Amino acid sequence: MTEEKDPSIFQIALSLLAAFCGVQNKENMARDERYIEKKGIKVYIIMGFFLVFCLLITLFGIVQLILHFAM
Repeated sequence: MTEEKDPSIFQIALSLLAAFCGVQNKENMARDERYIEKKGIKVYIIMGFFLVFCLLITLFGIVQLILHFAM
């Protein structure tokens, strides 16, 4: 049996982005479940909040840009 490496922060972020869109594949989902069982869910929760924060900041910036050019 081979030892699997833990997912990197980049892989966790991509996995969460795919889950946000509802297109997570089974292999990544199984990898995430193994990691969560081994280490806990804290990293995924923190990364999820960070990604939501980035999404909100991006949307706020886009709205401000549109409002600036609309007036």
